[in-house]
Amino acid sequence: MNQTYGKIYLETEFRKICKRSIEFQGVIMDISEKLKVHFIDALNPCKLPSDFSKHIENNEFDKAINVAIRYFRERPCSQYLEKRISNTKCDFKTADNAVKGNITVVNIPYQFPNGKIDFLYDPTRPTTGIYNPEWQWQMNRMHFWLHMALAYKNTKDEKYAKAFAEQVYNWVTTVHCTEGWNKRGSAWRTIETGIRLMGNWPIAFEIFRASPSLTNETLALMLASMHEQALHALHHRTSKNWLMLELNGAHTFATAYPEFKLSSEIKQQSAEIINQDLKEQILPDGMQYELSPDYAYATFICASTICNIAKLEGTFADLPKDLTDNIEKLAESFIKLTTPGFIQPKTNDTYTIELPLIAKTAANLFPDRKDFIWASTKRAEGEPPKGEIASRFLPWAGFVAMRSDWGPDATYLCFDVGPLGKAHKHWDMLNINIFKGDEELVFDDGGGEYEDSEYRKYAISAHSHNTILVDGMGQMRTEPLVSTEPTDAGYISNNKFDYAFGIYDDIFGDNGEKPASHKREVLFAKPNFFVVADTMQSKDGKPHDYTMLLHLDTESVEVTSKTIQSHFGKKHDLYALTLSEGVEVAAESGQTNPLAGWYVGRTDKKLHKATTVKIKASGKKDFRFLTLLFPVENGTPLPTAEKINQTEWKITFNGTSVTLDLENLKDNASR
Repeated sequence: MNQTYGKIYLETEFRKICKRSIEFQGVIMDISEKLKVHFIDALNPCKLPSDFSKHIENNEFDKAINVAIRYFRERPCSQYLEKRISNTKCDFKTADNAVKGNITVVNIPYQFPNGKIDFLYDPTRPTTGIYNPEWQWQMNRMHFWLHMALAYKNTKDEKYAKAFAEQVYNWVTTVHCTEGWNKRGSAWRTIETGIRLMGNWPIAFEIFRASPSLTNETLALMLASMHEQALHALHHRTSKNWLMLELNGAHTFATAYPEFKLSSEIKQQSAEIINQDLKEQILPDGMQYELSPDYAYATFICASTICNIAKLEGTFADLPKDLTDNIEKLAESFIKLTTPGFIQPKTNDTYTIELPLIAKTAANLFPDRKDFIWASTKRAEGEPPKGEIASRFLPWAGFVAMRSDWGPDATYLCFDVGPLGKAHKHWDMLNINIFKGDEELVFDDGGGEYEDSEYRKYAISAHSHNTILVDGMGQMRTEPLVSTEPTDAGYISNNKFDYAFGIYDDIFGDNGEKPASHKREVLFAKPNFFVVADTMQSKDGKPHDYTMLLHLDTESVEVTSKTIQSHFGKKHDLYALTLSEGVEVAAESGQTNPLAGWYVGRTDKKLHKATTVKIKASGKKDFRFLTLLFPVENGTPLPTAEKINQTEWKITFNGTSVTLDLENLKDNASR
């Protein structure tokens, strides 16, 4: 079947199936009709035992289902799913809780009455607390089914199979795809559909098919539902990382279940669309255009899964070269930005993304890349990226990663000088965050959960980032989302210094005005400390209040008129010196009106009190903040700064002294 004909065939068949599904759908769709549309009629008789066709010809549909399910119970698992199963560790606590109807989603646990899960219920909605529609949506990804299945595989305890049988039958027979599938309250949002099919549903099927607690009818309904979901994900696909997840689910289903008539076309089309979209999503410097490690990771996993499946099938060499090239570039971008502790700095919406998980997949796909092996083994094998200088600049994404070296104790700063990002954007241009080894000294929390709360609004605003407010107002730009050309950051990197700058010349606050401009320069005096110079200029000719923010993940912070010192209780603390005259320094923790001093965590970290340090210059038209930031090891002497003349300062730290021109930062790196 040629490519064009295949697409026409699939579109025609899908329209037929949709028409029949709508005709048969009521409050509860008739089970026999669902099985007829999405199982019996959808299967390719040539791939099943001959008895299947004979029973169909005689209208003996129950017997045909029994023949088909006996075949699916006995036939080998797909190589891809088998590998996924063997490489996934069971979380028995999640499995045991799910058996009892106790489900935790987005860090919020809920016990369903009588242990019966209602897949359309959201426990955050009827309360007077914070409504988070992601709870009900993400529950329908069924992460707990994966662990119930793995627990059954490990123990053969039928309690897992019995609970699963009840849950899957309940879902398939009562949770229908109606209009508004991507709206709140739906269990058929397309991103969930894709994620279910990427692993949780097919893995659960492959493991539980051996259980006597799963009837033939239940297993047939589950396969019918996966077929319906694959078509739904393909034909109602959206864009960005969602598209990758939707079509990866469809592709995984089609790979695992080639017995369905449309599987080859689903597989072919989903791979083609993923490849085409990846070309748009991956910037020339390798980052995914949402500028979020979380969604870059989702895109990477979805695209690399296509490659992993092709490797197992022996068709890797047949993949389009631009697909593998873009996957390789994306994997490399994670290494370019990685912190010394092998996590990604939190830019835009994200939770903590660990580099070794990405690098392991990349090393498998590209075994000649020694840096992928190095990252996947946390320096035990392979080699770090080539080049004498460890710092990196990604000009299209707009991130500067300043690092002293590639070692585990390196000093590191991430500087954002680029666009907002295609989606999941924060108002955080010129934000910095700092690490010493695996310790985060100046944080960006990643924006929190997708809930309707003041904390979520705060977390994506400039108030929650390490930048500057004008008259108490934060950045509010709407463009650019994606760079159309490389960012000019004046980037310099050599053995002694890194330097970069960025300019924010857009809206502050809700009124659409541009009262001032902000230029931030960062100089890294390797390997010890950073100099941050912030030049504020009034654009309306009026004086303004300028407030520089630093966010520290502790409530224990000491401030004076010139110094800031954290107490993290770890090996290192942050010590900051402000060299600006006429500023006020304050530390706020757990403030609620307005919000300040909070870490709004997501997935791996919960909301908790932290500290917002505010360095404020009041009633100024133009003003220059000058701040020195030091990772200080506990028990060692604190740094000092001595002014030598009008522009030069002598900074002493870690037993060495360096003289810097702090009025002309770039000159230090250029000389």
